[in-house]
Amino acid sequence: MSLAYVIWNVKPQLLDFGRFEIRYYSLLFALGFITGYIILLRIFKKQGLTVELLDRLTIYMVVSTIIGARLGHCLFYEFDYYIQHPLEIILPWRGTVGEDFEFTGFQGLASHGAAIGILIGIYLFARKTKSSYLWTMDMIVIVTALAGCFIRLGNLMNSEIYGNPTQSNHGFVYTHDLTRLLTEKYKGTIQHVSYDKMKAPPLQDQAGVPMQIKIEFLRQIKDENRVRQFADVNLLVDLARYDFDDNVFLLRNDSLTYQIEKRNKRLLLMAQIGGLPRHPSQIYEAASYLFIFLLLMYIFYAYNTRLRDGFIFGVFLFLVFIARFFIEFIKQNQESFEDTMSLNMGQVLSIPFVIAGLALIVLKWPKKTGNLET
Repeated sequence: MSLAYVIWNVKPQLLDFGRFEIRYYSLLFALGFITGYIILLRIFKKQGLTVELLDRLTIYMVVSTIIGARLGHCLFYEFDYYIQHPLEIILPWRGTVGEDFEFTGFQGLASHGAAIGILIGIYLFARKTKSSYLWTMDMIVIVTALAGCFIRLGNLMNSEIYGNPTQSNHGFVYTHDLTRLLTEKYKGTIQHVSYDKMKAPPLQDQAGVPMQIKIEFLRQIKDENRVRQFADVNLLVDLARYDFDDNVFLLRNDSLTYQIEKRNKRLLLMAQIGGLPRHPSQIYEAASYLFIFLLLMYIFYAYNTRLRDGFIFGVFLFLVFIARFFIEFIKQNQESFEDTMSLNMGQVLSIPFVIAGLALIVLKWPKKTGNLET
């Protein structure tokens, strides 16, 4: 039997102060901009351009990316919600200052919206500084590909935008939704939730793999009968009531096999559940964007004297959105309305970018003359 699946139970928060938190996603998002700035600084110095010009470009880039990505998500994916809560488009929290207040950060960001925002932002920058628009886009997209890699890794840390079931024992089982429910709903009872693989026969009547959930209780919980009641009632009901996107489930609909032990002066509940391995599409996309970044860097340095403005931009558009188009076939739809579409929203929005990229590649193909730089 294969145990090749990965149980992904990473907590999205690096630091959690209750109503305020610092997520891996936010740090990786910022790291994409910082790394991009460092790379562009070297390129600008190589081209004899000033740091001040790069600083202005960075401001346009950051602002246009965030605004475009946020508006893209709100308009393309959750328009019905945000048309009723317009302030939440620009505020990184939900609710008011009080019990219903929740700091969420800008969790809804769409790459297609970011692309549109960058196109507009760089146009404004080029117009303001009298720079070449296509050359500026060539420079920007090199580091944008790397930033895309960081952002998809941030999605992985958030356990979001994952793929469809692999229909095998290989893949990632995303357990964070169940972990969050248990640790928040039973905050005064549960200390920690973790998962283990089980060396058990493959499931016969359900898709997925057998797993063991391990629930560690707080020290003040000393009565085994209370833990047993929690397993027979609370855990059983929660697993049956919530679908958790089918990522975790009861092995049998009407019962739960478990055992209780005492470790390090704490009671530990170990129960058998099922998990559904999915494609880690965040990793697929991150790897694709990293490859595209390396390819664009190679093209820029190896064929610098032969390049026409706009060629690198075209290669970026074509490769990024053709990769996105095909990876979407194995990705979970982000919104329910996409289930009725032959191509989901991500694929539909990718097609114009692919066409534009191909057109730029043909029109701006490198010159045949010119010495290669080493």
